[in-house]
Amino acid sequence: MLRSLFQAIEQSLGPSLDTVATMVYWAGILLLVHRVFASMFRLRMEMVSAQMKMQESVVMECPYCHRETVVHDAQCGFCRKSLELPFTMRAWHFMRLRRQPMWWRWTRWTWDSLGLTAFVVMTVAGVIALHAWAPAGPLQKLFIGLALACWVAISWLVARVLDLGGGGPIARLRDTVFAIAVAGVLAVSLLLAAESRPVAETVMWRIPVGEGGIARIDEQALALPQGMIGFEYLQVDHDLLGYHRVIPLAFLGNERLELKHGKVENWFLDNLWKHMLGYTERGLSVRSRVEQFMVVPNQSYEVVERDKQVYFRPAAQ
Repeated sequence: MLRSLFQAIEQSLGPSLDTVATMVYWAGILLLVHRVFASMFRLRMEMVSAQMKMQESVVMECPYCHRETVVHDAQCGFCRKSLELPFTMRAWHFMRLRRQPMWWRWTRWTWDSLGLTAFVVMTVAGVIALHAWAPAGPLQKLFIGLALACWVAISWLVARVLDLGGGGPIARLRDTVFAIAVAGVLAVSLLLAAESRPVAETVMWRIPVGEGGIARIDEQALALPQGMIGFEYLQVDHDLLGYHRVIPLAFLGNERLELKHGKVENWFLDNLWKHMLGYTERGLSVRSRVEQFMVVPNQSYEVVERDKQVYFRPAAQ
């Protein structure tokens, strides 16, 4: 299902996929950098302002002298006339601009610093786990960029929820709901980024086919009946441990051309055959398989293992 989704994205974007993925990827990185350094800069400016004993105040235009003045004791700082402010307005600005004690400021700064440190540590851990500095293909780059943008949005929302400086319960509840929704998008983006990694493949054998349908395998000739070649191998899997191995046994044509193995591999094969039933009961799957493919003369072919599957394909010229 996911492969179908990836193919649909590649077909819809076409040649512009790499451009779009690069833009989204670098946009996510820039948002992440801005999030970290903007928070550090804000903390620094608040500390410097406190050291210089700077504080915010209300500035308004005096209705009498029409100058901008700092509202202090409900009087204009120039003409000294009384400024009639409604009680609700004075209470509102008193709550917003009240001078905070120094111990409370240090508590806020410590809390914000701990949050920023935790955000940086979790970001670095995620980047290392995803290898985000080296995306494997445009699709993974696209999904990593989306994940970075979602991660920045979640950090901003969570910071608003946990902020000690302000924000009512309704606003905090709203930001919590938004953070949970964005976390769902982040989880989907991370899943797609992990699954969109190109599947690694291993070229196990390269087989040139000459005139008359004669395949050359390790300097040995193998005649093919009606251009059909077979590859016999042993597949060993253990799903719980994640173990997987393909052991070549022979190539099949007009005759069976057995492949040579070292002493250790021969002992391993003999042991597998003798104790196959016991290994199967312990979760180790041992299966003998044969893959067949139609070939044409004067063409080279490869035996490839990809995503735990073995198949033939024409070799690149």
